[in-house]
Amino acid sequence: MKFTRTALTMAAAATALVVGLQSPAMASDSYHVMNTGDAFGGGVFDYSGEAYFTEHGDIIKICDTDADGYAVKMWVNLDDGYGPTLYTFTRGGEGNCATHRASEGGKYDLPEKRYIGFLFCRYKDGHESECAAYKFYNDF
Repeated sequence: MKFTRTALTMAAAATALVVGLQSPAMASDSYHVMNTGDAFGGGVFDYSGEAYFTEHGDIIKICDTDADGYAVKMWVNLDDGYGPTLYTFTRGGEGNCATHRASEGGKYDLPEKRYIGFLFCRYKDGHESECAAYKFYNDF
């Protein structure tokens, strides 16, 4: 079978494209974005809080993204958003964030090969509202 230079170049380019597309997709499987269960204000996606979970290193970051007088609170649970609680943390004030990671040890080093649940809410005066529940399989 005879291959022309053009055919070989096109095959190499297609292979490079496929390999290049796979890496970001695999990386994104271990990085998750979460929001509180509200969307008030002028924007379509104007949530009170935003959170990030990175499986590699068990990094959880929460941020208060709205000057609404509410803080945000995250419950980190086993199995799903309403499972047994591992820990909680709160952050208030627009633009303020808090982070916990496995390197802190103890409760912050989340179990592997298990679902981790998150309940992310607006929080004020000891009461939560507009919660959103998430769960991700922690396999890193």
